[in-house]
Amino acid sequence: MVSTASETGTESQTRSPEWRWQHLIWLALSTVVLFDAVFWAALGKPPLTGTTIVAFLGFSFVIVANVSLGALTAGAVIEHRHPTWSRFQRPDHVVMYAALAGLVAVDGGFAWWLFTSDSGGAARWIYLSVVLISLAGGACWAWPALLTVLPHRPFAPDSTSATGLWPQRDTPGDETWRMFTPLTMLLGAGLGVILAAGYLGISAWYENNDSPPGHSLPAAIAGLHGNYVALGDSYSAGEGLPPFRDHTDQTKCDRSARSAYPDLLLKLLHRQDPQATMSFTACSGALEGEILGPTHRIGGLVPPQITGQVDPSVGLVTLTIGGNNAIFSKVVMTCLLSGNCLDKQFPPPGIHEATAVPIPPGKLLSQWGPATIVQIGKQDATLFRILRHDFPNARIVVIGYPYLFPTRPGPGFPFLPPACSSILDRLSAHERTGIRTLQDEFNSRIYEEAAASGIEYVSPVAIWDGHEPCGASGQYTNSVKPYLNFPNPVNGGSFHPNAGGQQTLAALVGCYLDTYQRPPDPFAPGAPHLTAVPARIVTPAQLNLVAPPGQNSVPGAGTVHGC
Repeated sequence: MVSTASETGTESQTRSPEWRWQHLIWLALSTVVLFDAVFWAALGKPPLTGTTIVAFLGFSFVIVANVSLGALTAGAVIEHRHPTWSRFQRPDHVVMYAALAGLVAVDGGFAWWLFTSDSGGAARWIYLSVVLISLAGGACWAWPALLTVLPHRPFAPDSTSATGLWPQRDTPGDETWRMFTPLTMLLGAGLGVILAAGYLGISAWYENNDSPPGHSLPAAIAGLHGNYVALGDSYSAGEGLPPFRDHTDQTKCDRSARSAYPDLLLKLLHRQDPQATMSFTACSGALEGEILGPTHRIGGLVPPQITGQVDPSVGLVTLTIGGNNAIFSKVVMTCLLSGNCLDKQFPPPGIHEATAVPIPPGKLLSQWGPATIVQIGKQDATLFRILRHDFPNARIVVIGYPYLFPTRPGPGFPFLPPACSSILDRLSAHERTGIRTLQDEFNSRIYEEAAASGIEYVSPVAIWDGHEPCGASGQYTNSVKPYLNFPNPVNGGSFHPNAGGQQTLAALVGCYLDTYQRPPDPFAPGAPHLTAVPARIVTPAQLNLVAPPGQNSVPGAGTVHGC
């Protein structure tokens, strides 16, 4: 509505609300404080550590955002009715409406996620109640000012109840600080949270996209003939690298159409054997038993990854398996959100045990973790012997899992650390070392069971050194990818090999096969070959096993094939 000249003149003479430097200071101060608080919580620095402070900050932000939303809505009505009340006028209107739009988008997006996800539970109704109460509180706070501009109420310059949303100057040099100062702080608080979240999200996006090219592939794989069977879990399927083939995204198998290492290996195999075919059945989220049997998922039935028939035409089988039985993703998420996760009870509350035989709850590093590794080893033994039987002429290569946390962090940005540093800082050096120790024990158990079953094993340790999430040499494995992928706010590619990582897995297997054209003997010279691994955590050396290929150096490094 456009005011008449007389109305405008009267208003400007009797009351001239305006932004002044004091208010901008409050705005900037509250923005900086909330930015630092959110960023400090993201870094996991004391006292802002653990899930309690995350929940507290979230709850506080919901209240602040919605009180601001209620009050700013009243402010928008006032500015529309009296557009000359602000010294900045149009820029002030832009700030007002942009703040409203931002708060509505954040509010609506979070509500949509909460009410469409399976994990909302009672929290969705608590959230809705807090939102409604906060909106009402903000509107009531602004109600005296709003009454002065409603159509049925005339403008009353001498009304003491009309405090307004903005600072008031009733006479020259006289400024009454009323509601605008706390509203300014609310607006600054919301702006600080949005800026901090935006910075963390954008920097993480940048780091995940600024990844180095993968390790160089060999020219060919000499001496290998026959068809290729690619089995396993998300590391073999190419999780996080769309487009996905055969609508496998519907069943969450997420089998990459062209970026997974099996596709790259097939190209190398075709240089040696152009007639070789590939059966690519790896599936994200696959458990050990799902290689041998079907599984029901929301998108439909996922058949077994192998037929169960003996197939002598297969010349190569590759797989990664066991990580989902160890609920790696839940372990990582729990450790990122909570403090000192090595001493916490696993599996986490509400998470189902994924091993064939449930493991009693216990501390991650000393109880549940080692017991889970032993149980998964028993499943490895069964699976590996079946694969050895069904593919009698094949080189069967199981690949170990790269470390999830580096020993050396990547370089930070000037003045502000990148999101990768926040991921590292959320876990102490003791926690990161403990998780790497569990991964060593896990990979060693895979190697031991493979050796006992006549299966080959190759380690990714040497080729992945420095390329872990947030690694000093650029990551082959994604760190957290906060793309707000509702209802899961962490993208599926988090802590999975990126395109360079998948090429590096192909290089690892290709260089290994090209270097060792016959399966190497995993046992020390003269040592007896074992047929069963003890039901406890043991090192490969205790079983007379030598260090696996890839553990200390990249297979084929320095050879004419360029590995």
